[in-house]
Amino acid sequence: MLPRLLTLCFALVSFASSATTNTLTIIPELSNGFVRNYNPFRADTLATTRDFIFEPLMVFEEGVAHFRLAKSYTLSPDLKGILLSLRDDIKWSDGTPFSADDVVYSLSLLKDEPELDYNSLGYWMEHIEKRGENEVYVSLSHPNAQIAHRLQEAIIVPMHQWQDISDKRFFLNAHPVGTGPFTDIKAFSSNNIVQCRNPNYWQQDKLKVDCIRYPQVKSNDELISRLSNGEFDWASAFIPDIERNYASYSRDYHYHHKPSTIVSLMFNFKHPNEELRKVIQDVRFRRAMSMSLARDLLISVAVFGQGEKAVFASGMASTFEDWIPNSAAEQHLYYIRFHPKAASRLLDELGLVDIDGDRFRELPSGEPLTLRIIAPNGWSDFISASNVAAEMFAAVGLRVKTEVLPFPEYEARMANANYDLSITNYFTGLTPFRYFNSAFNSAYQTPTSPRFAQHYFKDEKVDDLLDDFLLQTDQQKQRDIVSQLHLRISENQVTVPLYYKLETVEFTTTRYKGWRRHEDGTPNVPPIWYTERPRLIQLLELEPVEESPKNTP
Repeated sequence: MLPRLLTLCFALVSFASSATTNTLTIIPELSNGFVRNYNPFRADTLATTRDFIFEPLMVFEEGVAHFRLAKSYTLSPDLKGILLSLRDDIKWSDGTPFSADDVVYSLSLLKDEPELDYNSLGYWMEHIEKRGENEVYVSLSHPNAQIAHRLQEAIIVPMHQWQDISDKRFFLNAHPVGTGPFTDIKAFSSNNIVQCRNPNYWQQDKLKVDCIRYPQVKSNDELISRLSNGEFDWASAFIPDIERNYASYSRDYHYHHKPSTIVSLMFNFKHPNEELRKVIQDVRFRRAMSMSLARDLLISVAVFGQGEKAVFASGMASTFEDWIPNSAAEQHLYYIRFHPKAASRLLDELGLVDIDGDRFRELPSGEPLTLRIIAPNGWSDFISASNVAAEMFAAVGLRVKTEVLPFPEYEARMANANYDLSITNYFTGLTPFRYFNSAFNSAYQTPTSPRFAQHYFKDEKVDDLLDDFLLQTDQQKQRDIVSQLHLRISENQVTVPLYYKLETVEFTTTRYKGWRRHEDGTPNVPPIWYTERPRLIQLLELEPVEESPKNTP
């Protein structure tokens, strides 16, 4: 008990000493409890590690490049190299000058130690070298016209600290040294984190927020309750009937929906049960499941209307509708619409019939056919969507249940191909490439890959098209490739698109101003999620409301 008591006392002292500071309270991720892990090369690093401790080379947002550690870049004419020009006025938080050596070292780590490279950047880098005092040249293993977009995900660490660490995979980096705005860990406990101003931050004059606070929130329901009470300044939460349950509470409570990519059901093409695997691998089964879903009703019931019906059988975002011709868009649209009779006919063709008269279908062998959709604990919209979908599947004789798992187990089950179906979301990008690449590139079907392609469907044609996209600088050629990708994925109905998730961003003007808006005055605040690099740019534009009393953690 004594160590925990000392920790609590230290936190209280830290809070008291920060009485003259202003603190922005954010929720970048749900958590069951914090571990002091600021190792940016670990997938389980804290959600305030990237951007706020380790600043990126650059941030791309809606086609605009915000240069950070880098001040510019130049692609080589053959697309097999990129020259990074770095800023010369930056220091690490311990006072050591930032240099090109740090960038060469950090990028080389990704190439030489693949276990640290969870974004698969090392695959692209053949050789990294310092050129001049503030320039780094990266030779690429394959031509890539989009490599700058990928490099915004690169982690840059201080060579003088990390070169002496023997096994970087297990290093927790409890006392981080970074170039970002909030490197001073003022308070840390299992349920509350306070990170304060880096005394050597290179944009000290632009930074108006003194500290960020990240309290533990276990579930979406808890987040909604505490958000509605005004505790959080910036969050991204699904709130049912958001006008009534949030915005109506105060004129300082604001929200907006940002269009996002698809929420889909994913099949396990490597299912350990041979008979069930054969069924899953038959496109008729996947189409039957897709046509069993009344998506309008699912959106209305499961997510309280806060979603948009899928318009592409490939799951491509609706924001990219001008990338493919109408003929391609409509070709497989039938299979993502509600046609229960057609679905039943396809299931009958597969020999999936009700043998024992209980109104549920069995496998051709006569064995029970029971499917489970795994969903992450605390993600109330995913759980609700899975439950509603399961009821709809029952109407065509498919016995489907929802299995709610802690997020680490949810990811592990997919990584080990130990599941029937999964519900997952995908991320958007500046072009449709990010979605298609992360969701269907077979290179991302390893146990350490992100969950998005762990359906284990492999298609050489898809992989070749993805490679070809990276060779193109002409947008029309890029669009032609995207159209082919869309048709290929749609034809195979690799996943079952459910709905476009609306990324809801909540923010309050009680304590801070400077929140982004469109020219017409509507909000344009990026999500605070740990996956969103533009969150750093928004934070640098915030400043305390003058008439508001100083808020403390």
